[in-house]
Amino acid sequence: MNIEKYIDDYVNWLKNEITFTQIGEYYEINTPFLDSSNDYLQFYVKQDGNNIFFTDDGYTLNDLENSGFKMTPNRKKQLTTILNQYGVRLNKKELVLSAPAIEFAKKKHAFTQCILKVNDLYLTSRSKVTSYFLDDIQDFFQEREIYCFANMQFVGKSGYAHNYDFAIQRTRNMPERLCLAINNPSRTSLSSTIFAWNDTRPARPQNSKLIVFLNDSNSISKNVEDAFRNYEIDTIRWSEREQAKNITLLTA
Repeated sequence: MNIEKYIDDYVNWLKNEITFTQIGEYYEINTPFLDSSNDYLQFYVKQDGNNIFFTDDGYTLNDLENSGFKMTPNRKKQLTTILNQYGVRLNKKELVLSAPAIEFAKKKHAFTQCILKVNDLYLTSRSKVTSYFLDDIQDFFQEREIYCFANMQFVGKSGYAHNYDFAIQRTRNMPERLCLAINNPSRTSLSSTIFAWNDTRPARPQNSKLIVFLNDSNSISKNVEDAFRNYEIDTIRWSEREQAKNITLLTA
């Protein structure tokens, strides 16, 4: 596998697909990623002296609420965890991030990933799911005595930082395993995950693996699993987590 070529291809595709429009003192950034409403994710940025300021103008949380999502104390705790991972703050319902202008590329990447993570972690009323997928995985790990670290961040070859939900230490028989939970498998989550892993992998110990947990409470396209497999990424459907091959993958 020519990882450098894949990373370069992805970066070039991303550069070609991102558009921007000036609106007053802000620039509206439109990305090729889809949000929970299947609209292209967009946010706003402006420069103030030597600093750069990002905001989603409150769209992310307002859109979730319009879909039937309610902010319970536990969900607020989960939201805070996500925001802290990416250095994003909550100003009322607005997601915001401020940083030195020279860090624009890294912070723009972090802000985009944060919005995608908020959209993915919280299942809206469309999917009729009553619990958090990430919580379910954590409970499963505890029940199976799978010892891991949560909320890990690693810097990839590009210099971008990528967040992983869990990291399982290497054993005598198995390499390091990083884990991601994808609540709503889609083309957007697929492409961002593949880029993150291809960027992270060269900077991790040899033979490190990525395991993606897929919430299959709704149907999952086989193309999604095939695409992950093509990039040597293991997948576990949530309904199949107790299968022997999956337990071995996690515990051996």
